[in-house]
Amino acid sequence: MSSKPSYWFKDFVGVGYRYHDVYMNVFPLFEDKIAAFRLWKKTIEWWPDDAIKLRFVEQDDSYWFILYGGSNYTGDNTGFVKKVPVSENYERFKVGYEKKAILRFGIYKENVKKKKDGSKFDLEVLKKSKSVYDIAFMKYDELAQDSIEWQCIQENK
Repeated sequence: MSSKPSYWFKDFVGVGYRYHDVYMNVFPLFEDKIAAFRLWKKTIEWWPDDAIKLRFVEQDDSYWFILYGGSNYTGDNTGFVKKVPVSENYERFKVGYEKKAILRFGIYKENVKKKKDGSKFDLEVLKKSKSVYDIAFMKYDELAQDSIEWQCIQENK
């Protein structure tokens, strides 16, 4: 089931990348751990790995992160979309992802106490994961108007 999602979830703070595992990790970033965990259980947990689509649609100096899959089991067909600025981490992922990535959720929140290194934010990557094999990097200007990606961007501008 890789039909157009019936709902696009966009209430996450950004996209993170991690390179220290065998395969690179990509993770939507959330502020609330419990809400992220519940969202994973409701949606992505039921997606078959081979049905997950991860799209990066570049437009000027930013890109659209588009993630969808869907499940015949739960009937939930939520997709994820966010426009984020191009970063060094994104460029590094694009070059080195090796045709497979590990999808996880990350929690990125402000820490009330400043750490010794001066940073004010904590990052926690949740343990649940999915393997993604269908990854594509696209240009906005080259999208077909009947594509799921083009329609997603039009709905979420």
